[in-house]
Amino acid sequence: MVFDMFSISICTAVVVVVAGVQFVLDTVLRRDTGAGRIWSLAFIAAILTTLCYLAWVASGEAGLAIAIGNASFVVGTGCLWVGSRSYNGRSLKVSAWIVAGSAAAAFIATLVAGPDGGDWAGALVMFIALAVLAGLGAVESRRAAMGRSASTVALTLVLGAQSLYYVARSIVFALLGPTDEFFLTWFGSITTSFLTIILTIVAVVSMSVLRSGQARLRGRGDSTTLLLDSDGLYDDESFAKLFGDLTHRAAAFSERIAVISVRLVDLPQIATAFGTVEAQDIAHAWRVGTRRYAPTSAIVGHAGSTGIVIALQPSSIGDARRVASRIHRRLLDDFGSIGTSVVPVLGVGIAVSDIAGYDSEALLTAANDAAVRSASSPDASVMIAGAV
Repeated sequence: MVFDMFSISICTAVVVVVAGVQFVLDTVLRRDTGAGRIWSLAFIAAILTTLCYLAWVASGEAGLAIAIGNASFVVGTGCLWVGSRSYNGRSLKVSAWIVAGSAAAAFIATLVAGPDGGDWAGALVMFIALAVLAGLGAVESRRAAMGRSASTVALTLVLGAQSLYYVARSIVFALLGPTDEFFLTWFGSITTSFLTIILTIVAVVSMSVLRSGQARLRGRGDSTTLLLDSDGLYDDESFAKLFGDLTHRAAAFSERIAVISVRLVDLPQIATAFGTVEAQDIAHAWRVGTRRYAPTSAIVGHAGSTGIVIALQPSSIGDARRVASRIHRRLLDDFGSIGTSVVPVLGVGIAVSDIAGYDSEALLTAANDAAVRSASSPDASVMIAGAV
């Protein structure tokens, strides 16, 4: 079977682009860091290389496309090595500079050769760089964490084969030249395209397996994003997740859990009667003060637009009451010192696991209800849900 250069270039481009896009998108969706991002750069460089060479084949003109393609080829192979070093927890400073220098050398060598260099301008420099970087990648893939993974064996073999191929290609190129029949048959662009396809397929499979295994070890498969605002308070959903986990762990050891609800029940009425500026000043003092006066280890978050909740582990029910009373008293002092026309109605309620149990939603509901009753009661500044 006879392959023409344009057809094999199209096949190579399809394989590289599809595999590269899949790996890069997976990296973005996983929010991957470290080795995964560096390997993504390798695939991006491979895509750029393929497109540059395809443009060269389609136009039939050597020049900048080959220079960029050669440099990208070096970067792609180099990133496989650097990514492997990152996976193994090694320093990347020197290796990154080696890759950058090799790519720059390949780019400059191609431009220096100019039109006289033809289709093979700067090729020898690129061949040597690829041989060295692929060899380093093969060695690194057998060290440390990667060396302990059976899924890297295929990657090691392919990188090793690539290194040996480019060593042989460099020697034949230097001795016989690019127009020799032996070179074109065994080390020409078509043979190299097949090697590129094999390397791409093996690399994307091996690296995907490695990345998945690394993510499982780090426990990131079921990760959750928590939102913290500028005042240091979690949003409703984030607090609910944290509080739910806290109550679940506390229930396993029968440890006491309390939640304090601090509510400004008349904040909307203040905004209507006295303006949004005064309402914003009061709300800011309320948010900042509640966070400041809560225990250091407490979890503080929003409970709707007029509520803030504080999850803590008090030593006793009396301790929870003392914390809540302190917050109530100091917030009223803050409201009196900010110079607004009105002092808001503040309700503080407490729910403790001794009375309300360990259901997180039930605790929050009980604390919020107690805070509402506290705001409407002239006799009690702090109320404990379920207390007689």
